[in-house]
Amino acid sequence: MKNKDLHKKLSLKWRRTKIIATLGPSSNTEADIEKLIQMGVDVFRLNMSHGDHEQHEAVFKLVRKVSNKQNKHVGILMDLCGPKLRVGKFKDASIALKANQKVIISCAKKVGDDGLIISQYKNLYKDVKKDERIFLDDGNLELKVVSVKNDKKEVVCKVVYGGVLKENKGMNFPDSKISISSFTAKDKRDMGLAIKLGADFVALSFVRGPKDVQALKNHIKKASANIPIIAKIEKPEAVASIDEILKVSYGIMIARGDLGIELPAERVPLIQRELVDRARYLHRPVIVATQMMESMITNSRPTRAEVGDVANAALSSADAVMLSAETASGKYPVKAVQTMDCVLREMENYQWERNNFGEAIVDINKIGDMPSERKAIAHAVGALAQDLKLQGIIVPTRSGTTAKVLSANRPSSPLLGVCSDELICRRMSLHWGVVPFNIEEKTTHDWNKLCKKISDQCQLTQTGHTVLLVSGFNDDPALSQPVMKIIRV
Repeated sequence: MKNKDLHKKLSLKWRRTKIIATLGPSSNTEADIEKLIQMGVDVFRLNMSHGDHEQHEAVFKLVRKVSNKQNKHVGILMDLCGPKLRVGKFKDASIALKANQKVIISCAKKVGDDGLIISQYKNLYKDVKKDERIFLDDGNLELKVVSVKNDKKEVVCKVVYGGVLKENKGMNFPDSKISISSFTAKDKRDMGLAIKLGADFVALSFVRGPKDVQALKNHIKKASANIPIIAKIEKPEAVASIDEILKVSYGIMIARGDLGIELPAERVPLIQRELVDRARYLHRPVIVATQMMESMITNSRPTRAEVGDVANAALSSADAVMLSAETASGKYPVKAVQTMDCVLREMENYQWERNNFGEAIVDINKIGDMPSERKAIAHAVGALAQDLKLQGIIVPTRSGTTAKVLSANRPSSPLLGVCSDELICRRMSLHWGVVPFNIEEKTTHDWNKLCKKISDQCQLTQTGHTVLLVSGFNDDPALSQPVMKIIRV
């Protein structure tokens, strides 16, 4: 085999872009989880909007059991549901809305009927104003506020775009500032379960600004726990405050469902690309989510548009892509993961051939300067990976910080994150291009032996070839002591 072919084969052995799969009725058995991990799932999502604590705990323990059995470092993300901005129940399960019809949204009554919609959010009448829009059922229906009757706790609306409205459908308020907290009483109970089980990540819904994330961080700290927070970006306010949100979050999830309702849909692709760049600049992992392969809920093949969507996420250098109902309740959960894996690998083959896994991030002035030392070393690692045609970059790490910094620069060679802490290994499973390895603490001190052991284990190099070892970054830049060493194995 020619040197280039060997280098390419070894370099593309691991997929860079990570896959997150949501578990549910279609995928929550031990056999299902085992197949999904074999197909390439890096992180499993538990959606706290559905199911009870007993069910979630059972599935959580199954994931740990199966991943340990397969010797894979698979993370678990528990996704808090946030406030319920939904319509309530109807007398006959649904009502018909006609254009120009007058309809009342009540925050006081319990059951809706023709011309009467119940809001599960009881303070809605305090937050909306005349002429503001209200979207229902993922934006398929639209109302315009005519007046607010505070004494009756009612909002009088005119139907702009009608149709059939079923009970429990979502409500979106693109023009209003909703005062409800993003961290609800239910979220607090669910957070208790996440702390008890030792979740690897929690996702906070309905984030509007850094204060929302900080409130959850304080709650976790008060419980003497340490769980990274993924801020879900699904509100216009969150997009406007993205730099501040990034600074207090571990990472972000671009939840394009609600985002595409509350903002013009044509803006979402460019917002997605901008958020990926800004997250990379601060070494924050970014997840692209919602409707990635939605047709595979019922069909065995995705649409061409869905394939293009997944491909675009990889080409724009997202850390991870996420499947929701496709794996939780769809007919083809394993096939959906397998298809996504194939699309991502095809894109990464294209990127590898052109040495373009991610364009350099420059001139993002609003965020503030990253320490020049980090910039310089990350850039040097990328250059060495390309110039020396390295099959891997070995990264001994205690906290995962060095791996995060290098991952954000998207080097052409896989990053082998080596850590004695299983928890950190699972966290590294979310980051682009990082392959976690768990080893004994004593092994990490002799770097020559460490590189030899990892290289042999991964079949990285031939005798006499070199690997690059990088270590020493700290979350506090003042405490960083970065080291970069070329080692012959």
